[in-house]
Amino acid sequence: MASRILIERNVAIPMRDGTILKSDIYRPDTDRPVPAIVSRLPYNKDLLTMQNYALVSVRAAEAGFAVVFQDTRGRYQSEGEFYPFMHEGQDGYDTVEWVAAQPWCSGAVGMSGASYFGATQWLAAVEQPPHLKAIFPIITASEYYEGWTYQGGAFQLGFALIWTLISLAPDTSLRQALAGRASPQEMEQILLGADRMDAHYGHLPLATQPLLKPSQAAKYYFDWIEHSSNDGYWQSIAVNRHYDRVLAPAYNVGGWYDLFLLGTLENYTGMRQAGGNSTARQGQRLLIGPWAHGVTGGIFPEYNFGIFSSLDVVDITGLQLKFFGKYLKGEDTGLDQDMPVRLFVMGENRWRDEPDWPLARAQYTPWYIHSEGFASSAGGELSPLKPADEPADVYLYDPRNPTPTVGGPSFLPGLGVGANSGPRDQRDCERRPDVLVYTSAPLDQPLEVTGPLQASLYAATSAADTDFVARLCDVYPDGAARILAEGILRARFRAGCDQPQPVEPGQVYRYDINLVATSNLFLPGHRIRLDIASSSFPRFDANTNTGHPLGQDGPQDVQPALQTIYHTAAYPSHILLPVIPR
Repeated sequence: MASRILIERNVAIPMRDGTILKSDIYRPDTDRPVPAIVSRLPYNKDLLTMQNYALVSVRAAEAGFAVVFQDTRGRYQSEGEFYPFMHEGQDGYDTVEWVAAQPWCSGAVGMSGASYFGATQWLAAVEQPPHLKAIFPIITASEYYEGWTYQGGAFQLGFALIWTLISLAPDTSLRQALAGRASPQEMEQILLGADRMDAHYGHLPLATQPLLKPSQAAKYYFDWIEHSSNDGYWQSIAVNRHYDRVLAPAYNVGGWYDLFLLGTLENYTGMRQAGGNSTARQGQRLLIGPWAHGVTGGIFPEYNFGIFSSLDVVDITGLQLKFFGKYLKGEDTGLDQDMPVRLFVMGENRWRDEPDWPLARAQYTPWYIHSEGFASSAGGELSPLKPADEPADVYLYDPRNPTPTVGGPSFLPGLGVGANSGPRDQRDCERRPDVLVYTSAPLDQPLEVTGPLQASLYAATSAADTDFVARLCDVYPDGAARILAEGILRARFRAGCDQPQPVEPGQVYRYDINLVATSNLFLPGHRIRLDIASSSFPRFDANTNTGHPLGQDGPQDVQPALQTIYHTAAYPSHILLPVIPR
């Protein structure tokens, strides 16, 4: 154990193009070289935001590791121009190799951190730095189109605008103003923009967002809108296309209500199948708790998962030291005796260890929707019985009055209801005429659903394009309908987000909506519910139904859409539930 810790501030690390990135280094005061752990972040290393996810530097140094926190290119103390994701592979490679070459480093380097810190790890790992031995990515994605900026082809408006306005653009705008490249008025508009988020979610056209358009502080925001399909712009930085290049084992951490859950799970499964060597494939680990992005205590405005659900109880720093002790020091830390997967089963509110994900014993069971054509008022039914020839359900979706986001895997502060994520009650939303509700009978036995989720709808629309949203809920005996998972599919992307196809109004298509995953024990007396709508705003942009390119439509262009959901023998709309035998 180190008795003294050396701290070096704003150490200059040169990149291959001569750009200098600044880093703070914490290391034990010893003559013996030690392994290092690198965290690269765009949120100001001097503040170290997201402390509940961060590796505690002092504790790590006491355990015999050097810890390096770096401002990424163009952020705070580092030189260069910031553009999300585009430089992180090469800059991560150069940083890892610089650290490995220092006399205080043993040559073994790991990487750690959450959210964008996780992106900097995966993008660096794809570049194969020779001295990168392990990574610990927390709540992060596998690509930066699906699951980060878009989902199912719908623009993640709420997160993209909040992330840009609160976390990214202010520093860039300040740097530009100090360099004489932006006016004080432009900087002030961005700095004050976060105070008026609710008013700006609904601005149309999207591509003229007034908080950002006059400034050059966030050109990338408009590039994201311009590239609304999963084209080469996104594919050039997609980690999930290059798992065969990643040689480092990874400890993946996510949350059932985290907006990056899809990527966390895909990184684990993708690396288990295609990692660049046996160490990378066999060294994958997965931990999923009942958390949302930035909410890790297991306590939400309307529900508490209990004291043992907290990330503090999990001891994320202790897990990292155990993981890095094995891969950076070669120590027997007991990691090999642990199961590779640990999940929090909601409802039961207990942790459980598993040999892999998805669970091999899952029985994928379709639960079909039924109604007499009145699922938007009297409500419909949900059961394992296949439908016969039943009347379709019809509702009107109006983009001028979209169905709101109420909890779930969102990242939407500032909506007047506190943290708008997690297991919030959907009953107010379900009373709307543009929401279809299908509910099972009360269960007489507990039923566990753990695994990937998909809703398959046979539907038609009167519009040239539209969205379909599916929400899985656990209905409690008191009537509370707590959301478990949510998915969306933009009609033009029903065949894949890289191949948009026009919609023929009135034509019946099958829409396979990815709700990502959950782990929940539906207790006796509870009911299973599937809600169908055409928006979750402002988590996603409200589809204007015109079929025009994203971002172009103004308020005068939006059109209502008449939606028809079929449930017959020929069109058996359902949700596929991964049921775990007990």
